Amino acid sequence: MALRNNPLDDIVKCNVEITEPASDDASFNSILIVIPAPAAAGTLSTSKTFSVSKADELLDYGYSVNDSAYFAAEAAFAQNPAPDKLYFCVRQKVAVGSGESATTEYEDIKATLARANGEAGFYGVHLSEFRTRTDVEGAAAWTEANEKILGFEYASISSCPTQNFSYYRTFGIFSGQADGYGSDVSDQPKANEFAALAWMAKCFGYDPGSETWNLKSLASIVPSVLSSADKTALERNNINSFLRYAGSNVTIGGKTLAGEGIDVIRFRDWLKNAMQVNVFNVLKTNRKVPYTDEGIAMIQGAMETTLASGQTVGGIAATQYDEDGNEIPGFTVTVPRSADVTDVQRKSRKLTGCKYTARLAGAIHVVEIDGYLTF
Repeated sequence: MALRNNPLDDIVKCNVEITEPASDDASFNSILIVIPAPAAAGTLSTSKTFSVSKADELLDYGYSVNDSAYFAAEAAFAQNPAPDKLYFCVRQKVAVGSGESATTEYEDIKATLARANGEAGFYGVHLSEFRTRTDVEGAAAWTEANEKILGFEYASISSCPTQNFSYYRTFGIFSGQADGYGSDVSDQPKANEFAALAWMAKCFGYDPGSETWNLKSLASIVPSVLSSADKTALERNNINSFLRYAGSNVTIGGKTLAGEGIDVIRFRDWLKNAMQVNVFNVLKTNRKVPYTDEGIAMIQGAMETTLASGQTVGGIAATQYDEDGNEIPGFTVTVPRSADVTDVQRKSRKLTGCKYTARLAGAIHVVEIDGYLTF
């Protein structure tokens, strides 16, 4: 006869909690394209921001193969790597005036972008048809304030759509004077109207920190033919170009209007987000992070993990050594000791004084070589 056991819960009570880390929903490879409304009604609605995974899906929204939205999608999806999807937002028209004098005009571009930002998660911005100075500078100001990246292109050397070259999150590329097409703005290949979008689509396919935007080939974009004076004029204002060197068509520059590397801005945004998510997960997945050296070390560990990830993708320099063998670390992290924290700080439950320093890996864009031949 089998003996009956009493439940072990009487002596050993065991509960198992499953903690879920916070998901990282930030994207650094998604693009929003602002477009006008379609001329025809489609089977799908454009009332809200929508996405497509290929150009032909735009036909369901009422667009035709001759619309700028379609050409934009073609230019983006032609790249390698190519985006998985593109977001589109219709710039709405609003009523102006009243009575017989009432008309309609496009809403402020900032209102369009703010609406799209509430409906979809995107990082890059492109204006498919709206290229006036007011629109480009308005979009640039919004982009700067909302930690996105804006790209624009133009086809006349003397007609850059902005004279404000202080934007760190906006880049421009000259796509006129296409080889074999002459210098007339109206006589340029259609795809060149979306050179900035094509460039963004390609480089967003790389992990932040792993890429430079210089010397990238762009499918369907025709290179410009520029004089030395033209090149100097563009470089003076940190305007990028697409030129032919050694039989290859490549982007030249990779800078924002303020002169910072586009890749540096993108990596910085990624690093900030990764740091926030990793530290948040320490606080969320542990029942309590004590205000002790051990608890502070947990925060330090999350910071170091983030920076090490930055090294892995190539955004932060690896540890190096000088000629004397002294270590030059790629990053350093410092946190306060619990004994140095005041009672007031401890009561506030806020940990301050966590700092890090990291060396950007950067990228080589130009090489100078001196050589000597002797007998």
